[in-house]
Amino acid sequence: VAIADFIENLPGYKAQNMTFGFMIGFLIVISAIVIGIFIFVLTTQKSPIFGLMKIQGLSNGYISGSVLAQTFLLAGVGTVLGLAGTYLSSLVLPSAVPFENNWIFYIAIGLALVVF
Repeated sequence: VAIADFIENLPGYKAQNMTFGFMIGFLIVISAIVIGIFIFVLTTQKSPIFGLMKIQGLSNGYISGSVLAQTFLLAGVGTVLGLAGTYLSSLVLPSAVPFENNWIFYIAIGLALVVF
């Protein structure tokens, strides 16, 4: 019997993996909501500045572009810092800790959080 087959057939293994999968999914959704609220609060706090920009003659398109650029910059920097923190954490963890870096998953989630 192969080791992978033996592990797959352990009682509770699939249920535990499904539980962790749901936890990770909910954490991603909660993170997206928190990031959205954070960006909303930052944008709301800047409304007097937007008024000054309108008085100075800047177009709505320029102001909207500025807000979007700042949002993407903030999300991009946060994603890169999060990926760097994940990598550095993986270097510090002892080999007894069952931790695996799935970079494709991390980058896909990071891009999804930046885009949405």
